[in-house]
Amino acid sequence: MNKILEKVILDKDHQSIIKKMDDTIKAKDKEILEMKNIETQHQRMNGLLHEEIAKLNKEIFNLKKENAIFKENLQAELLRVKK
Repeated sequence: MNKILEKVILDKDHQSIIKKMDDTIKAKDKEILEMKNIETQHQRMNGLLHEEIAKLNKEIFNLKKENAIFKENLQAELLRVKK
């Protein structure tokens, strides 16, 4: 009878340990899924930022070009005024 009681107690202890481990595994699986979602969002945002940077670099290039043309026209105008 004593061995049976020990077996039942041991089985309950094992079930408790297994349940705790199962809960831990479920929590870790949830964390992994959340991290994958965060990583996906990060990659998406990173891609959008690169697109925005490329757009702004193109705009800067065009503004520099316009500025150079404006400077040339201004210099030509100043030379005409001096004559």
